[in-house]
Amino acid sequence: MAHLFLDELQVVFRNRILWSVNRGNLSSFHRSDYHRPEIDCLEKAVRQTMSEQLKEKMDGRISILTHLRTFGYCFNPVTFYYLWSKDLNTPVAVMTEITNTPWGERYTKCFRWMESDSPSRTQHEFRKEFHVSPFIGMDVDYDWRFLVPNKNNKVDMFLTREKKLFFSAHLRLKRKKINTLNLTWALLRFPFMTLKVAWAIYWNAILLRLKGCPFYSHPKHLESVND
Repeated sequence: MAHLFLDELQVVFRNRILWSVNRGNLSSFHRSDYHRPEIDCLEKAVRQTMSEQLKEKMDGRISILTHLRTFGYCFNPVTFYYLWSKDLNTPVAVMTEITNTPWGERYTKCFRWMESDSPSRTQHEFRKEFHVSPFIGMDVDYDWRFLVPNKNNKVDMFLTREKKLFFSAHLRLKRKKINTLNLTWALLRFPFMTLKVAWAIYWNAILLRLKGCPFYSHPKHLESVND
């Protein structure tokens, strides 16, 4: 995954043969792949959504943690946006943007960076609001935990039903400097990363279906039936 400050995109990929911004390449960052593509500036779109959801004007630099488009294809089950303090030591807020499968809908949830057991961590609990997987219903409570992106980065997600844990997902990343060597190695090692992510989701869905796991229809279909 790439962790990039949005105001540095043009600088980061300048004079790099295999990477580019808003044009075709082996690996590229395209504005249309991310939050509210109808707004030309991604930074403006993210800041506006954060301000709307958190009910206050959000100032500061914004970084994005995401998969880039590779070989013309991009899919991100989740992208994270961090709004930073002036000294860039800790985030002020974090926004998650989730894309569900197979519907391709996008959902965003913003949080203030509320320090929990240490300044480098924040934890947020809330009721499920968005249908992500056809194998998990809506009667679920979320517990999301974030670590300040530094030498290491962690995001943990715990799902409970009636206060009983039944599913968890964990992101573990180690920071690598953005330079030609590391970018080239990443492209060689993970040439079809976004395709692999999408394939893995559908493959595991098939396995779950074959095992007889319950299947939950999208709430919007249930609403249309009730209407």
